[in-house]
Amino acid sequence: MAGLLRAAGADPAIDATGNVMARFGPPDGPAAVVAAHLDTVFGPEVDVTPARDGDVLRGPGIGDDSLAVAALVHTARRLAARAPAHPVVLAATVGEEGLGDLRGARAVLDAVGCDAFVALEGHGIESIQTAGIASARLIASATGPGGHSWGDRGTPSAVHVLVEALRDAIDAAAPGHVNVGVVRGGTSINTIAASAQAEIDLRDADDAALDRRRDAVEAALRRRGVEVERVGRRPGGATRADHPLLVAARAARAFAGLPAAEETASSTDANAAMGRGIPAVCVSLTHGEGAHTLDERVELAPLAAGLASVEALTDTLAAGLSGR
Repeated sequence: MAGLLRAAGADPAIDATGNVMARFGPPDGPAAVVAAHLDTVFGPEVDVTPARDGDVLRGPGIGDDSLAVAALVHTARRLAARAPAHPVVLAATVGEEGLGDLRGARAVLDAVGCDAFVALEGHGIESIQTAGIASARLIASATGPGGHSWGDRGTPSAVHVLVEALRDAIDAAAPGHVNVGVVRGGTSINTIAASAQAEIDLRDADDAALDRRRDAVEAALRRRGVEVERVGRRPGGATRADHPLLVAARAARAFAGLPAAEETASSTDANAAMGRGIPAVCVSLTHGEGAHTLDERVELAPLAAGLASVEALTDTLAAGLSGR
């Protein structure tokens, strides 16, 4: 990514977290940050090479978030060809997916004085994310003595303990959102499991409500003798409806010929900024389906308008938002 930005005329740097950043315009003062995340949900064993199928581009991670990363390179070419009056920092971030806990976006905000933050995504051109859904991540671990499934029958299984604890935890989270995304444990089919783990994701639009639900889930797990580790906490937040950043995002869509967007809440790199009281939105480039699956795909036809809206919004940021 650093090489692509350098070829586009930027002077990128890679920070200790793994982010690739390039600044345009004045060297001092707060900057507008435009970010797209480099990571996907897939491991290194998955072939993410894209393939074109008519008006569709297919590939794991193509819309979440490779297309947006490509848009950063395009944006770098445009910014390098002019002298922005207001600083703009392009950031290709790490740690947005999985247990990353937005470590890349947080590191960008630690390093850069930021007065506006725009996250780019490939999917979801019909909407603008103006609010962040808060999330809390836990790892639940159960242990036991283990043993032979027949010879040591009656010995507590860590898997059985964990399953019962998870049932209680899901009940404790009701009626809120809870997802047990990963469960692992045991040695073989004929071995009483000595250990088992589960990764749990809780979400809510309200930070305080999320913390109460997380506490209830933790208590339910511990009552079953299960250990709990907190491994992530994304803040929520919102950008006010009349903020110049959101006004500019709406105007950019209109300039590109896109209809008015549905203004919704999601969980993106923009959460990191919202959690610090920094105005932030997430905008997207095209229609797509199958995010977080091997059959992920994006439509190419809407891309021109989606990219034009990103260009218009970046131009406004580079000129400086009025009425901040």
